[in-house]
Amino acid sequence: MDGEHVTKQGMSGRPNPWGILGWAKWLPEVANAGLVALAVLGALAMLLQPFSDDEIQQSLVDTYEPSAWNFIAICIVALAGVGCAVLARVASHTRSRRRVALLQVGVMLASMVLAAYGHHRLMRRTTQLTGQTFGGFP
Repeated sequence: MDGEHVTKQGMSGRPNPWGILGWAKWLPEVANAGLVALAVLGALAMLLQPFSDDEIQQSLVDTYEPSAWNFIAICIVALAGVGCAVLARVASHTRSRRRVALLQVGVMLASMVLAAYGHHRLMRRTTQLTGQTFGGFP
């Protein structure tokens, strides 16, 4: 019974590898788009200056630390997105999908660079306001 679902012809005339879950064949693309959206929105959020000078001087735990965790989360999501893009590029059979996967790698790397820039700006600003050196990076 399961064999008939796997060999059932799709609209293109090729066997449908998803079987009875043929409707779910777009899930990898949606997952990739979600990873891209998370990384890009997170990187853009890092570029904003959400904290005033007084807030930074009063508490590093409430200002700098959430920014640092956000940077780590963006890097993890972006690396997962790069991994998914590499898998998509290897598994794809069309040039357009390979190009989209390459574009995804570029966007993920750009989002990591933007997040690093935003975090470095906050680190430098925090060092100027509080004197905290963070290991001498700024």
